Amino acid sequence: MKFMETRSASTLMSAYALIGEGNLREAQAMLEDALTNDLENHDLVFAASCCSFWRDTIEGLPNLDPFEQGESLVNHWKRFRLRVEREEEPLEQTVYAFRRKVFSTALEQYGKDLDKADNLIHAEICRKIGFCYKQLGNFETALGYLQEAYSTVEGRADIIAEMADCYDLCGEDKSAKVLFREAFFLDPQKVDLAFLESPLIGKLIALVTEKGLTGAELLEWMPVYGTLFGVFNVKRKLKAQEIGRLKQDIYAKENEMKDPNNDLSLIKPRLLNMYFWLVDYCELAQENNAKIQEALLKIKILDRNIYMLYTGNI
Repeated sequence: MKFMETRSASTLMSAYALIGEGNLREAQAMLEDALTNDLENHDLVFAASCCSFWRDTIEGLPNLDPFEQGESLVNHWKRFRLRVEREEEPLEQTVYAFRRKVFSTALEQYGKDLDKADNLIHAEICRKIGFCYKQLGNFETALGYLQEAYSTVEGRADIIAEMADCYDLCGEDKSAKVLFREAFFLDPQKVDLAFLESPLIGKLIALVTEKGLTGAELLEWMPVYGTLFGVFNVKRKLKAQEIGRLKQDIYAKENEMKDPNNDLSLIKPRLLNMYFWLVDYCELAQENNAKIQEALLKIKILDRNIYMLYTGNI
């Protein structure tokens, strides 16, 4: 038995080397051959199934241009993560081997388009490169590229959320809280929760998911519960132009709420979060109490339970 375990472990190490080279067909054959002598070895079964899952994608890369190769790998990784989550005992070494292969390859391919002149394309490439570095555990380098993406095209929730994720992974939770709050205020629907890995946001996702929320609704309620649970508790003062736009957006959303043809399940949490920002602005700007009470009354009318949680009147 000991000999068999040692042999299977050696086979896994050899398979990882082949995976790193992109030779998944040979790695899969090696693992399946080892299984004939160790049929109940879960680690071999899992590694072989992962090779099968990735083989067509890896082998099809040469048929795509560099950016498309990166996109193919990243999109398939999202499906791979769902597959791993369904596994009872996934071997972390195997997942890591594929992570290294997938994101080092994607990083190399995205890098080939980095010098694109168009600002939007350049920002997107920088975001992708930063994302790949984050997946490889190089958070500081990731931040550098994400900050370049942000400085090239400001106001993108997806870039800001990735920056926040990196800050938390670097242990800078204050910066992470500010940026996560910002990203979900700008546009929750642009934040891809599947690729956020920091403990801060992971805990919030779990808490909001427990409310039975999924999909687009989950994204819209994230900043509401982020505020209520004290995750988004680091705030900044809005500029005059921003508060003017916020008030316009609130007016527009209030009118949307009056139309029964609209999806109120998405409008309501978005409007609640806008009210939260309005209250914060009034408090930070030391506006008179009447304006704060007016905003709180709007929250109370829209959702009494949220109002009670927000004000502590439980």
